[in-house]
Amino acid sequence: MKRTLLITGGIAVVLVLIGIWAYILFTGTTSENISFNDFGFGDTTDPTVILPDEEIVPEEVVAPTDQTERLRQLTTTPVVGWSEIPVASTSDPVVRYVEAGTGHIYEINLMTEESERISATTIPLASQAAITPNGVYVLIQSDSGPRSTFTIGTLSSSSDRLNNFELNEVIVSFTATNENEFLLATEGVGELVVKKYNPQTSDISTLFTVPFIEATIAWHHTNAGPHIVYPKATRELEGYVYSYTNGQVTRVNATGFGLSAVGSIDNTIYSEVVNNVYSSYSLDNDELVANPTPLTFIPEKCQFTQSSGVIAICGADFAEAPTTMPDSWYRGDHTANDVIWEYNTQQQSARLLASPETATGRQIDLINPQFSSNDFNFYFQNKVDETLWVYEYISNRSTAN
Repeated sequence: MKRTLLITGGIAVVLVLIGIWAYILFTGTTSENISFNDFGFGDTTDPTVILPDEEIVPEEVVAPTDQTERLRQLTTTPVVGWSEIPVASTSDPVVRYVEAGTGHIYEINLMTEESERISATTIPLASQAAITPNGVYVLIQSDSGPRSTFTIGTLSSSSDRLNNFELNEVIVSFTATNENEFLLATEGVGELVVKKYNPQTSDISTLFTVPFIEATIAWHHTNAGPHIVYPKATRELEGYVYSYTNGQVTRVNATGFGLSAVGSIDNTIYSEVVNNVYSSYSLDNDELVANPTPLTFIPEKCQFTQSSGVIAICGADFAEAPTTMPDSWYRGDHTANDVIWEYNTQQQSARLLASPETATGRQIDLINPQFSSNDFNFYFQNKVDETLWVYEYISNRSTAN
């Protein structure tokens, strides 16, 4: 019993001492009047604490509202196709685009950047689209590969519903042309058959054939072409290039591994792997002379202006190309940090137009370059998120020939 009382008393003493220590720690002071509960965090009267003048707002991805900016992000959602629509001189220019996944069509005013949905017809799994320059007809691909379906739609000014039907063709690539028609590359027996489809009359006719199926087509903005065709690029296989103009085929003087190309009436820009180095060249179609380009271009990032066959706008970065190019870029293993360049194939000069990272703080991997019909605007997508961007090019200030 005495031992129990001893233990109980000891515990009580310990608890009293802990209570006294806690009281001194949080309320007591020393002889110098320094509080023990002052942990040095300071307070609002401390002159070393600087309060912000205004609330700090987290950075967001927002399309710039300053209309003097020449480089702008037009959408914050992925798109699968678009076209700038010619308007009256008294109206603001507009762009119509197809939203990825839903197939809904929107119209955005380039001056006010206000967006309005003009078609609420859902095309499930919309993965690619083309809109005719007059803004009336649209071709939308749903899903991909053997599950793909293709819908032709007509936009109405009196309804937000598409007048649409499914196109019974096995299509591997398509585009809209300045003639407000669609070009379709369809699978034949061991070949591609390129057809012209008039959505107003539903007439369809064959333009030319390609003697292989696994092909990439760099479409021209007109029915006539030239349309540049080459086997799908890989550094493991040797490629070659054909040019189709007015239905006539010409073999382009370019052959190499990892080969891809884009072209005009006057020039062809192509890239290939030479001595294990990814390199770019410009070929004069008349003189058949190829020259190294000032920068290394992935041709899929280049587009010739509609008014000139020697001026192209390209996305290219300053970094040295990986030894796995171009396959690593196609697979998505390599992401570029592109700068927008004006490349003059005649003078072999490149002029820096805009740096997206400097102008917007965002890195852009430029894909699907496309000009407006008057070359005033240069459109492209960011490969990372498939958003739509525009650069106000103003072609008449350039030295196009």
